[in-house]
Amino acid sequence: MACTITRRTPLAPAVAFAALTDLAEHTAHVPLTDVEVPEQGLALGAEVIAWTRLGPLAIADRMLVTALEPGHRLRLVKTGRFLHGWADITVRPDPERPGGSSIVWAEELWLPGLKTLTRPIGDRLAAVLFARVVDGVLARAAA
Repeated sequence: MACTITRRTPLAPAVAFAALTDLAEHTAHVPLTDVEVPEQGLALGAEVIAWTRLGPLAIADRMLVTALEPGHRLRLVKTGRFLHGWADITVRPDPERPGGSSIVWAEELWLPGLKTLTRPIGDRLAAVLFARVVDGVLARAAA
């Protein structure tokens, strides 16, 4: 079962989607991590790398863009040696708040070869970490 973060915001869907998919901005909300986005930006098949560093140690979380519907949906699949899983970010118009957005960020994380054991832990960690990212990037976009 994936962790799912849902939010409603007065931000227009295009603005909310742009904020959520500004992956380099995520670094402000994820400790010890920098995100590399290709020069051409997010495009189908593009590789994004989130580097987590602690002193001389660095772990690459490699992700491929496997679905992209600009303004609506982004799906990343983790392909690295250390982390596997996926993230699916969807933004829709909020039917209860004209002009606003309804957001669903679903994510699964696990260690290769240990999916059954590590996915429940990954779901709990992802829920905390990515709720912080979602709230942070939306707040910045609203400011």
